[in-house]
Amino acid sequence: MRFNITDNVIVRALNKICDMVCLNVLWLICCIPIFTIGASTTALYTIMLKMVKNEEGYIFRGFFKAFKSNFRQSTLMWIILFLLGIVCWVDYRVAGMMPGTAGFVMRSLFLVLGFVLLAVTIYAFPLTARYENSIRATLQNALLLAVGRLPYTLLMVAVTAGAVIASLWNTVTLMFAIPLWILIGGSLVAWINSYILRRVFTIFEDDDKNKNSTEGEG
Repeated sequence: MRFNITDNVIVRALNKICDMVCLNVLWLICCIPIFTIGASTTALYTIMLKMVKNEEGYIFRGFFKAFKSNFRQSTLMWIILFLLGIVCWVDYRVAGMMPGTAGFVMRSLFLVLGFVLLAVTIYAFPLTARYENSIRATLQNALLLAVGRLPYTLLMVAVTAGAVIASLWNTVTLMFAIPLWILIGGSLVAWINSYILRRVFTIFEDDDKNKNSTEGEG
């Protein structure tokens, strides 16, 4: 009996890893045109947010359904965030050429803005995957969560940016990181973030419960 329990746990773990590998490959393939990164990431989080609750269902069907249904909004949002990121990076580089205190202050300012933009980006696509909203409302909610749930924000930024920085640290780490990213890297980061997001999204779910409870009493 004990062997069967252990065997079932191992089988479930292997199935989960296999699903994550499949998701990672789908995500990478659908990111290739570059402008589809937003839609692909939204589809990835659509499945991952269910996976952390053991509700994932059919991986391939669910991924492509989410990719198609969120394509327009996610693509437009990705383009907006990408362009803002370029502007922020260029401004940071220009500020680096300024001498003295003014240059330091401007670099610090754009560094903070870059952090906020990264945090908003991390929240934006899971929000699109989880809730139906306009682009404006999604970005506003992403900003509010980035500030209002700062400890979780710092943790997800550390996970996301840390994985990228560690991969690019030197040639040796890059050689190890490339096959890892191709195999499971993106889905692993999304899986970790999805566990964190489960706690973050309780702010909306609690509001919905309170609203439904009030309506029921009325």
